[in-house]
Amino acid sequence: MFASEWGKKTFIKIMLFSWLGILFPWFSFGPEETGYWWGFYGFQYVMIQMYLLGLFCNLEPKNEFLIRSFPVFIEICLFTIPLAYIWQLMSWHTLYVTGKISFSIGLRTAYPQFWIAFVLTFIPIFAYPVLRCWKKKAFQ
Repeated sequence: MFASEWGKKTFIKIMLFSWLGILFPWFSFGPEETGYWWGFYGFQYVMIQMYLLGLFCNLEPKNEFLIRSFPVFIEICLFTIPLAYIWQLMSWHTLYVTGKISFSIGLRTAYPQFWIAFVLTFIPIFAYPVLRCWKKKAFQ
């Protein structure tokens, strides 16, 4: 799957780094009254993607079809993580406060930590194609 073991380990480190954003507060109308909505409340949305990425990155397919399709599956999983963040942005307040899905309310109540976490999700999307083909030369 990866051109080298180094590329695989580096990708796993990048993925773990990109998921650090779920540890910060993301939204609130007023922390004194409603408290914060933390990123790990949305963890269930990315758990399936995490599992699939771990599975696809660790398997070494023998079939020609799987060799060609695993990178596509990984990219699809990587693109769905930012989509889950956008869904959180539009719907975090639905059950507790407003009762409706609203992008504008999400934009008004998002903290900078949400945007940092959102940007961090794009790093693996751009890093995967590079690390998949990059062979690290051993220094001698």
